[in-house]
Amino acid sequence: MMKLTTLFAVSVSLILSGFCSLGVQAHPVQEDSSGGPVPAGAYYTDNYRNLFNEYLGISQQQTDQKMEQIWNHFFVNEKTKVYYESDDNTAYIYDTGNQDVRTEGMSYGMMICVQLDKQPEFDKLWRWAKKYMLYTSGKWSGYYAWHCTPRGVKIGKEPSCASDGEIYFITSLFFASHRWGNDGAYDYNQEAQKILKDVMSKDGSQGVYNLFNTESKLVTFVPEKVYYNYTDPSYNLPAFFELWALWSDTNKEFWKQTPDAARRLLADASHKKTGLFPDYSAFDGTPWKPKNWGYDTRRYQFDALRCAMNVGMDYYWFGKDATNQAEMMSRLLNFFKQDNFTHEYFNVDGSAPAGNYSTGMIGANAVGAFALNDKNLAKECIQKLWNEPLPTGKFRYYSGMVYMMSMLHVSGNFRIIK
Repeated sequence: MMKLTTLFAVSVSLILSGFCSLGVQAHPVQEDSSGGPVPAGAYYTDNYRNLFNEYLGISQQQTDQKMEQIWNHFFVNEKTKVYYESDDNTAYIYDTGNQDVRTEGMSYGMMICVQLDKQPEFDKLWRWAKKYMLYTSGKWSGYYAWHCTPRGVKIGKEPSCASDGEIYFITSLFFASHRWGNDGAYDYNQEAQKILKDVMSKDGSQGVYNLFNTESKLVTFVPEKVYYNYTDPSYNLPAFFELWALWSDTNKEFWKQTPDAARRLLADASHKKTGLFPDYSAFDGTPWKPKNWGYDTRRYQFDALRCAMNVGMDYYWFGKDATNQAEMMSRLLNFFKQDNFTHEYFNVDGSAPAGNYSTGMIGANAVGAFALNDKNLAKECIQKLWNEPLPTGKFRYYSGMVYMMSMLHVSGNFRIIK
């Protein structure tokens, strides 16, 4: 019998065989939004670079072994995993810090599974989300409760959702449809199309709105009350919205306007000196804090660290705003270097540093390094990601999921599955 390591390496090699080989290649050029030549994105070339190999000389075999280790750490090992299966043929991703289950983690888990060709685990996660998180009636029908207990009980007196969960659900379901087809336990394409239709079917008359603000074309922080007119910069994923515009059966003209709106928001929200993003913002990128909120969401903190991952992904998938994105990532990653990669939280102008530079930041910033012209700084960020120990302990969930997705990106294994 073949060892697990060998099987994993073979399976990854087979997955990669359908794509162009990894490594340094000459890229065709295209015009970006400002008229400058940039490398064509992976959507056009089907070339997904393994930056560990490109910058550090790490072999594909070493990379595959590292990805197997990470999978086992978060999905298999009883002491360190965040993936738990239930008796009803479902599974959930457990937020070990807050001791609940979130659409954020569930949708991240599904994306990880479809990228690594783990269909049984994907189906179990989706089955749990549909069974316990989906609102099936009332004004919130079609949305997913943003957090539940591990027993599947929705938390909170009032229904609510977190917009990034729906975004990752939709995109991972599209990828599942293209990777595995639609004749198994789920018609994945139909599932994705239903969410896309449902989240744009609210008129606000009952206090619940569309997931995207119809005037700004931006994803809302929460589609209700005052929150409908604000956003979370890290919820803005232009690379995903490009795919929705291509694959959606409904609202196609609207979806075509959302990628550039998201790119503008990220550029506007990035501080012009430090590159730092706020956790929440107005539609013009101005940092925003809801009244009576428990912490200052105008700062670069918990959510904002994911913005670098969003920008880097859009840069290497599509390259449509390459000049702006290269400048944003240069400001941001040089700011962290000047801080000696020490702190985790800041005011967006760089003042009031706090916390310790985290595993999630190391991961997201390495994805942002796709957009860097400074190859020495890019190498430093990529080396930090490769060297970072896998997170353990009570707070391993959030940093761990961002870290794992970042490893997929930087290793060339986070792909547009067409």
